[in-house]
Amino acid sequence: MSESLATRSLAEIEIHIWQASLAVSSDEREQFVQTLSVDEQRRASRFRFARDAHRFIVSRGILRALLGRYLQTPPDQIQFCYSDRGKPSLAYPSSAPELAFNLSHSDDLMVCAIARGCSVGIDLEAIRPVANLADLTQRFFSPREHAVIHALPDDLRLRSFFQHWTCKEALLKATGDGLMSLSTIEVCIKDDKATLMQWSRAPQPAALWLLQLFTPAPSCVAAIAADSLDQSITFWQWERDFSP
Repeated sequence: MSESLATRSLAEIEIHIWQASLAVSSDEREQFVQTLSVDEQRRASRFRFARDAHRFIVSRGILRALLGRYLQTPPDQIQFCYSDRGKPSLAYPSSAPELAFNLSHSDDLMVCAIARGCSVGIDLEAIRPVANLADLTQRFFSPREHAVIHALPDDLRLRSFFQHWTCKEALLKATGDGLMSLSTIEVCIKDDKATLMQWSRAPQPAALWLLQLFTPAPSCVAAIAADSLDQSITFWQWERDFSP
């Protein structure tokens, strides 16, 4: 589904997932730079490669544009705070409605989840060759996940690996935990549907987590996680004709 960025409303039982291309013109990128905070501009300047700086600027600019529409606030006036592990959240004035958000990008594609009343995490990965795949699954996945992935034919193995990975990372991003906790999570994936089987460090039982895979592009996989099952998910396409 797509729409221009008119003011958006969000119920407490909704998660909106936005998809956007980071391939924008230099003029558009400069418009986004003007909406970033001084700290974000400094962070962009520290990237070694211009490509990575470009993607950071555009993804943060789009995030600010999106949040600004929900909050009815100019993008450059939105303020973020960060957890001890670096997860961003909104620094609210007392009158603002609380929103949770999370974003991920891979290559020139970005996805962003925005919700109220729950914590959300989202992850996006381009399917690509992985060196030492068996070592990775043995280290970070459960024995059952490792066996399931490596029992698949070659043409399905990588997709399954990235489906498992995005589910785990989305869950960890919902809580703000680091990737070293990947091995504490076990998911079951069947017919592109994901179920959280166990999570030894989760703040609530596995059965209470929402976990859903989706495919934003043919060569990518993505997952959304939330600490509430009572959420409906709607997908939106960010329109590039919007100027911040």
